[in-house]
Amino acid sequence: MSALDPTDGAEVKAVQVQASSTIHDEDVASKEQGLPNASVLDKKLLRRIDLHVMPFLCILYALSLIDRTNLSSAKVAGMDVDLVLTGSRYSVVALVFFPIYILVEIPTNSVLRWVGTRKLLSGMIFCWGVVAMCCGFVKSYEQLIGVRILLGFFEGGFNPACIYIITCWYKRYETQQRLAVWYVFGAAVNGFNGVLSYGLSKMEGAGGLRGWRWIFIIPGLVTAILAVPIYLYITEFPEKAKWLKSGELEQIQDRIQQDRGEVYSDRVSFKSTMEALRDWKCWSLALLFFWVATGSYSLSFFTPSILKGLGYSTALSQILVTPPYLLAVLCSVAASVVADRVQHRSPFIIFFMVMTIVGLIMIAFGNNLGCKLTGLFIAICGNNSAIPAVIAFLANNIPQSNKRAIAVPLQTGFSGLGGIAGSLIFREQDYPRYLFGIYASLTSMSICIAMTLLIVAIFRNENKKAEMEGKILQDTPGFRYTL
Repeated sequence: MSALDPTDGAEVKAVQVQASSTIHDEDVASKEQGLPNASVLDKKLLRRIDLHVMPFLCILYALSLIDRTNLSSAKVAGMDVDLVLTGSRYSVVALVFFPIYILVEIPTNSVLRWVGTRKLLSGMIFCWGVVAMCCGFVKSYEQLIGVRILLGFFEGGFNPACIYIITCWYKRYETQQRLAVWYVFGAAVNGFNGVLSYGLSKMEGAGGLRGWRWIFIIPGLVTAILAVPIYLYITEFPEKAKWLKSGELEQIQDRIQQDRGEVYSDRVSFKSTMEALRDWKCWSLALLFFWVATGSYSLSFFTPSILKGLGYSTALSQILVTPPYLLAVLCSVAASVVADRVQHRSPFIIFFMVMTIVGLIMIAFGNNLGCKLTGLFIAICGNNSAIPAVIAFLANNIPQSNKRAIAVPLQTGFSGLGGIAGSLIFREQDYPRYLFGIYASLTSMSICIAMTLLIVAIFRNENKKAEMEGKILQDTPGFRYTL
């Protein structure tokens, strides 16, 4: 990237000052004429965007988590006995979902803007709902493996699509709280999945089927049916959104252009793909998600088993999964609002990683049941609260839309690799204390902290060069890395 000479730097600052002055003058003029100023219009537009963009994405993410992770509830309800999931078989069943899930993410996100969200997402949702139902009809370990692979194929592009859609509608420091709402809504509903699964498991014998089979069938059916309203009502990207009023598209484009120099005419191309894949920032920020996701998936897959190992019954093991995720909802949303306000990500990532470490230590070495259960609350809350900050950390520091379309699925791909690791580290032979899994999770959280500190040090140095030497960052004049 080229550096500006001092004269060019002065010109950039002069343009920024002039733009600021113009906005101020427009606000003053609007007040004198009795018209709403820019900030009032922004708030009204944001409310409309929130109502059209967020609800369906939140609901769909919750359903994807239920269809993906109800494996653990089915296991404790008797699936492991019926399908003879002895030894490492359960871990393998959890693992096979992820390789194909990872492989389809970048291709899916690359064509999302071209195909459109309505067609692509509704098709994916219908297919994964049907496949999730099929999990309830498998007769053997091998059949379950095959169905889980198909589920990974159809769900693979969904998470990066949601993240990419959100980052295309909002300014950089409006994203984390939206990502938090999207993520923790799914986590909260998935937390209630323990209660739902317990209720469904009581359908033992209904239709001649075991209770654990209904844990797959009912949520899968609901997901498939929802594909119809999703096709009819989910929003497209801004340039194709029909619900926008006259002038609102231009207002959105102006907001995004001023925030990060992004234009909607940017399309994913071979050149932009290679630029993203050659950028160390895309890889390092994506890898950061691997360490967090390892802990998140391992806790999601094995919390019922951990609770059972603490002495709780099968029923209570399923029900007690819910409260820690509700705590994570409150903590994550509150922290994300503050993070957007102070325009920082790394302090929140580090704090929640430390919180997760404390919780894991309490689970492993607590001297009574209350201490261990409190540790589980703290670990789940800390780990899940860090995830929106990690996602926003990448989104904020890759300003170009076409480059971010590749970076986001790369990041969620590493999340999938974390899912593979998370499905393996809590081994059945370590029941009931699962010390190997806890030690592996502690290592992951520690590496995440170290990587975050290193990335921030590099970004801070780059920002300093931009201020002192006029260096242009990310080919965008005035851009500064979010720390």
